[in-house]
Amino acid sequence: MHWRIHNERARPVQIDTAVQPHAQFRTPETKLGRDLSAHGAIDIDLPVRFNEEPGTVVENPFLILRATYEGVSWRILLRVQVTAGIRGEPIASRTLSVSTDRVGAV
Repeated sequence: MHWRIHNERARPVQIDTAVQPHAQFRTPETKLGRDLSAHGAIDIDLPVRFNEEPGTVVENPFLILRATYEGVSWRILLRVQVTAGIRGEPIASRTLSVSTDRVGAV
């Protein structure tokens, strides 16, 4: 699965890992170690287990990134909708929501 990740911040972000944990749209945690410059963008390609019939809509799959920003570890959750294309390939919609949580915060 191809993702284009944008940094809207004025400082760089380190993208440490990515995972897609949905039962119908799964990628195990993958180490990335990618630098994302201030106001920049990077492309991330992840293998994905996806075995759906063409036209099937999978609700609420997430791309979860673990990132480091100014020395602090963050979890970034991007919720999308995925539809199986004419060959059964996954096609993600635009991002429906983004949330961030500081890792270890209560």
